[in-house]
Amino acid sequence: MQRTRLGVMTVVVLVFFGIVAATAGSNHGNRVDIRDDCNPATFNADPPVGPGLGPNTCVRDGQTTFASFVAQLQANGVKPNASAAGWEFKPGDMRLESGEILTTRNQGGEFHTFTEVQHFGGGCVALLNNVLHLTPVPECTPLLPDGKTPVVFATTGVPAGGTSTVPTLSQGTHLFECMIHPWMRTTVVVRADDD
Repeated sequence: MQRTRLGVMTVVVLVFFGIVAATAGSNHGNRVDIRDDCNPATFNADPPVGPGLGPNTCVRDGQTTFASFVAQLQANGVKPNASAAGWEFKPGDMRLESGEILTTRNQGGEFHTFTEVQHFGGGCVALLNNVLHLTPVPECTPLLPDGKTPVVFATTGVPAGGTSTVPTLSQGTHLFECMIHPWMRTTVVVRADDD
């Protein structure tokens, strides 16, 4: 009888801590995690040598090859909310209290932006917009002095392993999108102090 009680108590304790750990792991608080699954060997290949984007495009060990990434976009490109599996902002929707600071953490292997936009739409990379049948959002302009790089890459970019902080947001709904991978999106609702 005593062994049975001890066994039951052990199970109850393990279940309790499992629930606590799962809840803590899923609670992002005021942070958005930026994720991708790029495979460095294929993403970093020079285009004349093989399909890829060139050296240092991907600096972490993801599993999705560049060819698989392109195939996913081509297969999903004509559908609403087209995407590639593993490339996401997590969570996709969140609520903040007035005055809270929003942070981001890039857990992926690629450079991403976390850019506030007026409306969701295409990013600033013509190749991806063409595959996804999207039009660039106005936030893709202005350009840096080089005449081709959007200012938002410099002001809202988050390198692999990096973090960023978004200035305090006003009350209301705010839309954030990656200007490279435009299906990566988060909607942030900032509540007033008395909500």
